[in-house]
Amino acid sequence: MSNLDLTMLVLPLVFMVHEYEEIIMFEPWLRSNREELRRRFPRFAQFFERSGHFDYSTSTFAIGTAHEFLLVAVISTLAVWQGVYAWWFAAFSAHFVHLIIHFIQWIVYRKYVPVIVSTILSLPYCLYALSEFIHASLLSPSQICLWGLIGIVGMVLSVCSAFFIMAKIHRTSSRK
Repeated sequence: MSNLDLTMLVLPLVFMVHEYEEIIMFEPWLRSNREELRRRFPRFAQFFERSGHFDYSTSTFAIGTAHEFLLVAVISTLAVWQGVYAWWFAAFSAHFVHLIIHFIQWIVYRKYVPVIVSTILSLPYCLYALSEFIHASLLSPSQICLWGLIGIVGMVLSVCSAFFIMAKIHRTSSRK
Protein backbone atom coordinates (compact mmCIF):
# COMPACT_ATOMS: atom_id res chain seq x y z
CA MET A 1 0.00 0.00 0.00
CA SER A 2 1.38 3.39 -0.96
CA ASN A 3 1.67 6.37 1.37
CA LEU A 4 -1.02 8.12 -0.68
CA ASP A 5 -3.39 5.15 -0.37
CA LEU A 6 -2.89 5.11 3.40
CA THR A 7 -3.45 8.87 3.57
CA MET A 8 -6.64 8.43 1.57
CA LEU A 9 -7.91 5.66 3.86
CA VAL A 10 -7.37 7.88 6.90
CA LEU A 11 -10.00 10.37 5.64
CA PRO A 12 -12.99 8.50 7.18
CA LEU A 13 -11.19 8.40 10.54
CA VAL A 14 -10.42 12.14 10.44
CA PHE A 15 -13.99 12.80 9.33
CA MET A 16 -15.47 10.79 12.20
CA VAL A 17 -13.25 12.34 14.89
CA HIS A 18 -14.50 15.72 13.69
CA GLU A 19 -18.10 14.53 13.69
CA TYR A 20 -17.80 13.13 17.23
CA GLU A 21 -17.10 16.61 18.56
CA GLU A 22 -20.12 17.88 16.68
CA ILE A 23 -22.38 15.03 17.85
CA ILE A 24 -21.34 15.17 21.50
CA MET A 25 -21.28 18.94 21.90
CA PHE A 26 -24.07 20.17 19.62
CA GLU A 27 -27.11 19.67 21.88
CA PRO A 28 -25.58 21.07 25.13
CA TRP A 29 -23.90 23.92 23.24
CA LEU A 30 -27.15 24.85 21.53
CA ARG A 31 -29.00 24.83 24.85
CA SER A 32 -26.44 27.29 26.25
CA ASN A 33 -26.22 29.51 23.16
CA ARG A 34 -29.71 29.48 21.67
CA GLU A 35 -30.70 32.93 22.92
CA GLU A 36 -27.47 34.50 21.75
CA LEU A 37 -27.93 32.90 18.32
CA ARG A 38 -31.46 34.33 18.15
CA ARG A 39 -30.20 37.77 19.10
CA ARG A 40 -27.07 37.89 16.91
CA PHE A 41 -28.26 35.83 13.91
CA PRO A 42 -32.07 36.12 13.83
CA ARG A 43 -32.56 34.94 10.23
CA PHE A 44 -30.34 31.91 10.76
CA ALA A 45 -32.12 31.08 14.02
CA GLN A 46 -35.59 31.52 12.46
CA PHE A 47 -34.73 29.17 9.61
CA PHE A 48 -33.43 26.47 11.95
CA GLU A 49 -36.33 26.89 14.39
CA ARG A 50 -38.97 26.71 11.62
CA SER A 51 -37.37 23.60 10.19
CA GLY A 52 -37.04 22.02 13.66
CA HIS A 53 -33.26 21.53 13.34
CA PHE A 54 -32.68 23.19 16.72
CA ASP A 55 -34.79 20.48 18.35
CA TYR A 56 -32.84 17.48 17.10
CA SER A 57 -31.62 15.11 19.77
CA THR A 58 -28.05 13.91 19.89
CA SER A 59 -29.14 10.52 18.52
CA THR A 60 -31.02 12.11 15.62
CA PHE A 61 -28.00 14.24 14.80
CA ALA A 62 -25.78 11.14 15.01
CA ILE A 63 -27.90 9.43 12.35
CA GLY A 64 -27.28 12.33 9.97
CA THR A 65 -23.55 12.20 10.55
CA ALA A 66 -23.58 8.40 10.14
CA HIS A 67 -25.14 8.97 6.71
CA GLU A 68 -22.25 11.27 5.80
CA PHE A 69 -19.64 8.95 7.33
CA LEU A 70 -20.85 5.97 5.31
CA LEU A 71 -20.51 7.97 2.11
CA VAL A 72 -16.98 9.11 2.96
CA ALA A 73 -15.93 5.61 4.07
CA VAL A 74 -17.37 3.85 1.02
CA ILE A 75 -15.96 6.42 -1.41
CA SER A 76 -12.50 6.34 0.22
CA THR A 77 -12.37 2.54 0.27
CA LEU A 78 -13.60 2.13 -3.30
CA ALA A 79 -11.29 4.87 -4.55
CA VAL A 80 -8.22 3.13 -3.17
CA TRP A 81 -9.42 -0.38 -4.04
CA GLN A 82 -10.40 0.53 -7.62
CA GLY A 83 -7.78 3.25 -8.16
CA VAL A 84 -10.47 5.85 -8.84
CA TYR A 85 -8.66 8.69 -7.14
CA ALA A 86 -10.95 11.41 -8.49
CA TRP A 87 -13.80 10.07 -6.34
CA TRP A 88 -11.65 10.35 -3.23
CA PHE A 89 -10.58 13.86 -4.18
CA ALA A 90 -14.22 14.88 -4.49
CA ALA A 91 -15.01 13.52 -1.00
CA PHE A 92 -11.83 15.04 0.40
CA SER A 93 -12.61 18.44 -1.14
CA ALA A 94 -16.09 18.36 0.38
CA HIS A 95 -14.65 17.59 3.82
CA PHE A 96 -11.96 20.26 3.50
CA VAL A 97 -14.54 22.89 2.50
CA HIS A 98 -16.75 21.68 5.36
CA LEU A 99 -13.87 22.38 7.77
CA ILE A 100 -13.23 25.81 6.26
CA ILE A 101 -16.93 26.66 6.74
CA HIS A 102 -16.67 25.65 10.40
CA PHE A 103 -13.54 27.76 10.78
CA ILE A 104 -15.44 30.75 9.36
CA GLN A 105 -18.35 30.04 11.74
CA TRP A 106 -15.92 30.19 14.64
CA ILE A 107 -14.44 33.49 13.41
CA VAL A 108 -17.92 35.01 12.96
CA TYR A 109 -19.25 33.73 16.30
CA ARG A 110 -16.01 34.67 18.14
CA LYS A 111 -16.54 31.91 20.71
CA TYR A 112 -16.29 28.15 20.93
CA VAL A 113 -18.51 26.34 18.44
CA PRO A 114 -18.90 22.55 18.77
CA VAL A 115 -16.64 21.78 15.82
CA ILE A 116 -13.65 24.05 16.14
CA VAL A 117 -11.26 21.88 18.16
CA SER A 118 -11.51 18.97 15.74
CA THR A 119 -11.48 21.37 12.78
CA ILE A 120 -8.16 22.83 13.89
CA LEU A 121 -6.79 19.34 14.58
CA SER A 122 -7.97 18.11 11.14
CA LEU A 123 -6.48 20.92 9.09
CA PRO A 124 -2.87 19.60 9.19
CA TYR A 125 -4.10 16.25 7.85
CA CYS A 126 -6.00 18.04 5.08
CA LEU A 127 -3.00 20.14 4.08
CA TYR A 128 -0.77 17.05 4.10
CA ALA A 129 -3.28 14.97 2.10
CA LEU A 130 -3.72 17.76 -0.43
CA SER A 131 0.03 18.09 -0.80
CA GLU A 132 0.48 14.33 -1.25
CA PHE A 133 -2.35 14.16 -3.76
CA ILE A 134 -1.03 17.05 -5.85
CA HIS A 135 2.51 15.64 -5.65
CA ALA A 136 1.27 12.28 -6.99
CA SER A 137 -0.01 14.06 -10.14
CA LEU A 138 -3.01 11.76 -10.47
CA LEU A 139 -5.24 14.52 -11.79
CA SER A 140 -4.49 17.56 -13.92
CA PRO A 141 -5.09 21.00 -12.38
CA SER A 142 -8.34 21.33 -14.35
CA GLN A 143 -9.46 17.87 -13.17
CA ILE A 144 -8.62 18.84 -9.59
CA CYS A 145 -10.85 21.91 -9.94
CA LEU A 146 -13.63 19.89 -11.59
CA TRP A 147 -13.58 17.08 -9.01
CA GLY A 148 -13.31 19.59 -6.19
CA LEU A 149 -16.45 21.29 -7.50
CA ILE A 150 -18.18 17.93 -7.93
CA GLY A 151 -17.32 17.15 -4.30
CA ILE A 152 -18.73 20.45 -3.06
CA VAL A 153 -21.97 19.99 -5.01
CA GLY A 154 -22.13 16.40 -3.77
CA MET A 155 -21.63 17.62 -0.20
CA VAL A 156 -24.52 20.07 -0.49
CA LEU A 157 -26.80 17.34 -1.87
CA SER A 158 -25.64 14.86 0.74
CA VAL A 159 -26.14 17.29 3.64
CA CYS A 160 -29.62 18.07 2.32
CA SER A 161 -30.45 14.36 2.22
CA ALA A 162 -28.99 13.89 5.73
CA PHE A 163 -31.17 16.71 7.07
CA PHE A 164 -34.18 15.18 5.28
CA ILE A 165 -33.51 11.86 7.02
CA MET A 166 -32.98 13.58 10.37
CA ALA A 167 -36.24 15.51 9.97
CA LYS A 168 -38.15 12.29 9.25
CA ILE A 169 -36.64 10.58 12.28
CA HIS A 170 -37.26 13.61 14.48
CA ARG A 171 -40.92 13.78 13.46
CA THR A 172 -41.35 10.04 14.01
CA SER A 173 -39.71 10.10 17.44
CA SER A 174 -41.63 13.24 18.46
CA ARG A 175 -44.97 11.51 17.88
CA LYS A 176 -44.20 8.79 20.43
